[in-house]
Amino acid sequence: MTDDATDAPAVRAEDVFDVGLRPRPGGRLRHALRIAGAFGAQLLQQLVPSPSVHDVVVTRRADGVEVLREPAGDPFTAGDMLAGIRRDLATLDPDTFLAQWEIRTER
Repeated sequence: MTDDATDAPAVRAEDVFDVGLRPRPGGRLRHALRIAGAFGAQLLQQLVPSPSVHDVVVTRRADGVEVLREPAGDPFTAGDMLAGIRRDLATLDPDTFLAQWEIRTER
């Protein structure tokens, strides 16, 4: 499913999927506790692990159905994970993208 001239996928995953950061499930109180935990971890100079405050969520553009949800990890590195997924969306076809991320999330 690639274009022979450029070796790029004919349909890129970014044409089919959208990605963004969303608060982790659990309501306002749990979200507030995660933020407080992340703040506390920074005060302690990361001697205790910082909770993941957001998830990286990939949805299908056509119907908004969630196809992938991964904890973004440390609030200071969530952007790195988001950038990596955006890079994969721009370079892979939809089936390859889903297959690669399913393998990563099964670990």
